[in-house]
Amino acid sequence: MMSDHWKPVPNDQFKGMKFELAPTNGVDLFWEIAEDFMQRIFDLAPGEYLITDESSLHDFTGFDVEIEDLHQQIRDAYDLDVSDIDSGNLFEVFQRIHHGRYGSPG
Repeated sequence: MMSDHWKPVPNDQFKGMKFELAPTNGVDLFWEIAEDFMQRIFDLAPGEYLITDESSLHDFTGFDVEIEDLHQQIRDAYDLDVSDIDSGNLFEVFQRIHHGRYGSPG
């Protein structure tokens, strides 16, 4: 079930447009971390989001959430500071979580 704050886009809005998704090879390597992270930080279950190797924390900010809030949530959830990752790239965040857990970059 989708969260109440997400709404589908009308089908005709993108009619005739072509889209190319960024690769997911990197985030796929850390799928268990990605699923845990998206649930703990954004309260999103698998199937309620789409992330790629180019996805960023900044993609999930605005409205009621600021980047500083996300950094604090990550510190609280993972005892890890990712505020130095200026891009907020999720693949880099997942690598850092993996490194924190297992002591190797991936």
